[in-house]
Amino acid sequence: MKLAGPDGVIAHYLMDVDNRLGDLTVVSYTQRLQVLAQLLHNLCGVDDLEAVTVHHLRQCMQYLLSHTVSEKGRRPTLGSHLSASSVDTYVRIWKAFFNWCFQEELIETNPVARLKSPKVPEKVTPAFTSEQVEKMLATCDTRTPQGFRDYVILLLLLDTGIRMKEIVGLTIDSVNFQGSYIKVEGKGNKQREVGIYPEMSKLLWKYIQKYRKPVDSGERALFLGRRGALTDSGIQGIVKRAQARAGLEDIEVHAHVFRHTHAKVYMDQGGELLKLSRELGHSNVRVTETYLRGFRSSDARKDHNSYSPLVSIRFRDKRKKSR
Repeated sequence: MKLAGPDGVIAHYLMDVDNRLGDLTVVSYTQRLQVLAQLLHNLCGVDDLEAVTVHHLRQCMQYLLSHTVSEKGRRPTLGSHLSASSVDTYVRIWKAFFNWCFQEELIETNPVARLKSPKVPEKVTPAFTSEQVEKMLATCDTRTPQGFRDYVILLLLLDTGIRMKEIVGLTIDSVNFQGSYIKVEGKGNKQREVGIYPEMSKLLWKYIQKYRKPVDSGERALFLGRRGALTDSGIQGIVKRAQARAGLEDIEVHAHVFRHTHAKVYMDQGGELLKLSRELGHSNVRVTETYLRGFRSSDARKDHNSYSPLVSIRFRDKRKKSR
């Protein structure tokens, strides 16, 4: 059986991944499995599934440890050095593919059974300080519709720790003002409830009532730009503009750092790991999986207000005092 091509094994596997895990995951898997097929062909002269051995996979892994793969565009190209953590991501996806092939009885022996991932050095996950967050929030002109929207988005990323794809997927129906939580659709199309801080709830209500002006009355997306619903690039643009205006040139700033910051502050303020895992949508984490089975996100959100990063944020009074 051929690995690559429209009728190849990889294409059938990706179809299954798409059905189970959704668009975001299938994009990542597609790119990394394309690289695998390319490496097996170029380095090992292997194009058939049955011909792949653990030795071939070790050759591919070794190549990635000394070269990089450009992830721009649909067709990956090989180039210079990759980090061990990046290679580890590739290898984990390769293992998932061959495990699937073995379970589907497409191969008699599993070539990844003895394949070890590269050793990944421990990294300190970046997180914002309160001062850095305050600087970025201060760049939003909350007297304007766009500035108020950006202010709300930055605070919501910090308050909930939801992923960029998840905030893009929010609709006006996602917000439950009475219960002070939002319904989020995460990876694998799994829905969960995430608590929101009381002040955050007020800001969302004000944004929807006063500043959210859809061109199409049927538009349900929560956060809008000039041409409709905001996309990933739109959210990332808001974050990058806030970074530039705040003069934060010496730190890593992207939407996912808000997620890291939320987790760090939540735990620093005494939050429970199991509740945090549920709110972040980490129910598939191996270490916590058995403890999370009986714990729902609706239970986790009840203590949200005690541990939200917004506890330490000074909200601005935007109404000028009369002289």
